Amino acid sequence: MKITKTAALLFMTFMLSLLAGCQGLQGEREGDYYFSPAGAYILDLSINTFRGEVVLDERCDRNGGSTTFWDGSGRLFRADYLNVQNHPMIEAPRFASDLTLLNLTLNSYLRDVVAKAPMITSAEASYREFLEDADPKALFAIIGINIDAAQVKDIDAESGTYYYGFLLFKRGDLIYVLQHRQPVLMPEKMKAVLLNLAEGMEIPGRVRDDTDLEKLRRILKKMAPGGTDGDPVRLCEPSQ
Repeated sequence: MKITKTAALLFMTFMLSLLAGCQGLQGEREGDYYFSPAGAYILDLSINTFRGEVVLDERCDRNGGSTTFWDGSGRLFRADYLNVQNHPMIEAPRFASDLTLLNLTLNSYLRDVVAKAPMITSAEASYREFLEDADPKALFAIIGINIDAAQVKDIDAESGTYYYGFLLFKRGDLIYVLQHRQPVLMPEKMKAVLLNLAEGMEIPGRVRDDTDLEKLRRILKKMAPGGTDGDPVRLCEPSQ
């Protein structure tokens, strides 16, 4: 039993829709390296986590960003970064420990993202582990997702249970949420894949230069009805 790329993309599109303010590529891609918006991280796309050519879809706003990666085998990976101080989904209490923040973030994904996606009838944590020996310390979890393909029309999908792995860790003011989809429950393999993805990241990354395209985009937005109202922060940087 499998879920096709079309169905998985529908699910991920719903998750990406929670972010706005980013039209086109806000980060950079140079050769085998991807530079995320806001200088959150640099990812080496040549690591053996990926198979073949990698394509990506990117979203970002003042509170964070999300990039989904598809490798040449059609496997899905995703890297999110969330500003822990400002992100409305986390609602972090003052003086909370890093572990508390990671658990709050994972619970928010379950409650506000996964459970509300189309064709998902239920979702629960099938596996959860705090990786105290990891650098940095991380929260690893696998979410079992039950899919009812009949809930969404005109998609190529099969109903069943599928598994999304989450690896969450905190660096500075950002929480990073790495994700991967697998068709069966394989905790050790899922953990190895996500840890390898984390090792391929350099944190912090770098902020892209202000190009002529960015300048033109801001000029056109100022000329549009409403002026600068709601103008996203350039390159989806967190507001200062």
